[in-house]
Amino acid sequence: MPRKKKDIPLVVLETLEPYLKKNDKKFETADPKESLLRIIDSDSDSDFYFEVVSFQISNGKTFLQLDYKPQNKTNTGAYKPKIDHTQLDNHFKNWTTRLSEYAKVESIYDDPILKQNAEKFFQKFDIIDEDAEYASFDLEQQLFLEEYLDNTKKKLEKLKKGKSDNEILELEILESEAEEIKSVLTKESKKKIIKRLSRFWGKAQKTGLEVIKEIFISVTAELTKRLMIGP
Repeated sequence: MPRKKKDIPLVVLETLEPYLKKNDKKFETADPKESLLRIIDSDSDSDFYFEVVSFQISNGKTFLQLDYKPQNKTNTGAYKPKIDHTQLDNHFKNWTTRLSEYAKVESIYDDPILKQNAEKFFQKFDIIDEDAEYASFDLEQQLFLEEYLDNTKKKLEKLKKGKSDNEILELEILESEAEEIKSVLTKESKKKIIKRLSRFWGKAQKTGLEVIKEIFISVTAELTKRLMIGP
């Protein structure tokens, strides 16, 4: 059962509050469930996270149980130290530094075409709303996007006809990504959803002009109108 605010000592809440208020494009807060705090990497392809699991009061001191990934530069696995609450800032800064370093370094695993495509879509469909960083789309917009993604999956299924095994696999990856976006429509901010959609469209463009024309170009005007996004 999730914790209630007044079940947690005030010193712990005061320690965690600054991290809940941080506004950084590299990471975002997520549902902590039974933990005290959970922050995740903004990269949708990443499983990096920082979690404050629990607290313990001993001999007048407050200790926090952490669980975060990656541990450091040489270990991408999870690390679960128990720390004095005053050490939280150092651990969190080290974790965010790893995110920054990953974002800066170029590797063979980066797809420059996909990255460029996604960035152009994101620039084109940037959100005007002042609350885009933390507020979700309203119910009508969520329902519209759900319908759009369902229709997109149907179009992708039809596009498989006559395609090679590799082409079908690429379309199935897009179908899976559409379903993933649909599953978080009520849980993530407007900015985060547009970021996911931009990557989705960027991947569709790389897959082929037939695909991007079918699932994006044909509905661009409606997307712009219903999501109230800028040119």
